[in-house]
Amino acid sequence: ETLQRIVSTLVNKNDEIHDFIDMLNHTISNVQVNSSNAISELDEEFDGLYSVLHEMKGSMANTIQQEEARKIQALQDQLSQCSRALESSEELLELAVQTLDIKNPVELLEVENTDWMCVRQVLASVSVWNI
Repeated sequence: ETLQRIVSTLVNKNDEIHDFIDMLNHTISNVQVNSSNAISELDEEFDGLYSVLHEMKGSMANTIQQEEARKIQALQDQLSQCSRALESSEELLELAVQTLDIKNPVELLEVENTDWMCVRQVLASVSVWNI
């Protein structure tokens, strides 16, 4: 009878161990499913974030390009005005050099009356740029 109880107890313990093993296998399966679901959700979340960041990048790049175009246009306008002012200044310099070479006072008066308008234009364009 004692042996019978021992055998019965061993059978019960074996059944408990089998039940525990089944529970562990079920838990492992649940952990795997939960992990897989968590990774899928994470992938979806990061895909969404990447999409938003990609849109923001495009918008910011567009803003930078527009600002670049505006600044370049303003600088090109200044460059054109400075080039015109330089051209006028060079003409005035040439006129001044020619005037220095005039020996006849009558010719000098004619040059002075004719070219003062040119001098005023050059000075006006130079003063606009504080040159």
